[in-house]
Amino acid sequence: MKPEWLERDNIVRKKGISVEEFVMNFEEPNKPVLLEGCIDNWAALQKWDKDYLVSVCGDVKFAAGPVEMRLQEYFRYSDQVREERPEDLFSVLGNERPDYRWVIIGPAGSGSSFHIDPNSTSAWNAVIKGSKKWVLFPPDVIPPGVYPSPDGAEVACPVSIIEWFMNFYGATKNLKRRPIECICKAGEVIFVPNGWWHLVINLEESIAITQNYVSRRNLLNVLDFLKRPNAGELVSGTRDRVNLHDKFENAVESTFPGTIDRLVQKAEEKRAQGKKPSFWDSVTDSHAGAFKFSF
Repeated sequence: MKPEWLERDNIVRKKGISVEEFVMNFEEPNKPVLLEGCIDNWAALQKWDKDYLVSVCGDVKFAAGPVEMRLQEYFRYSDQVREERPEDLFSVLGNERPDYRWVIIGPAGSGSSFHIDPNSTSAWNAVIKGSKKWVLFPPDVIPPGVYPSPDGAEVACPVSIIEWFMNFYGATKNLKRRPIECICKAGEVIFVPNGWWHLVINLEESIAITQNYVSRRNLLNVLDFLKRPNAGELVSGTRDRVNLHDKFENAVESTFPGTIDRLVQKAEEKRAQGKKPSFWDSVTDSHAGAFKFSF
């Protein structure tokens, strides 16, 4: 990673904010934010290193991309690997809900090329060890060098992560709508709003926990996503891709009666009030690392 690829840090950083402030200023308007200090009391920050993880689950098989391997075997692999894009995803499957919670472990240089998180969910990503470089684009801005299919079922990124930085990162400085970028370090959490494109690369050997979730704010988005004509191709992380919409909608209505109708009514009222200024209309980007946010 060249130093100039790491200089830009224009994400909003917050420490000690309330849940209400998070929802009002970030989750509701669908804006990224980096949260500092909110996992300081996690025992994992002090305990989690390779020796500790091997001692508690070294013989457990995890999913490493398309293969399964024990954690001990993975660490032997990651200690020796010098290829640019090693697989580094470990997932834990829920019951009937789609996959939603992961432990992510990888050496420097590993990561994820540009993608949108599955099933129109939002996510948080907490770094336990190491650090990660993030580049994020809003839902209506396709990153340069990325080619999604018209139906959204497939995304082609014909170059590796490092090649993307070499070939396309420089061009983002001339874009009218530049990406949101940051380095997320150990002890910090980044909020990734639903629909945002993001690329992540480990700057050093890293351990992180990430979880995708559905809140009231993006519930209607998720339901719309699950009932698309090609939902069977778009939905991921579950065996039952066809019936997931009905199962989810019925479960929400059973647990929180009337919630969906109220959210639909609220959305219609917002549309009737007229279109609000977009996120980018409220941002002034004068130079790298300096954003003016109007909340």
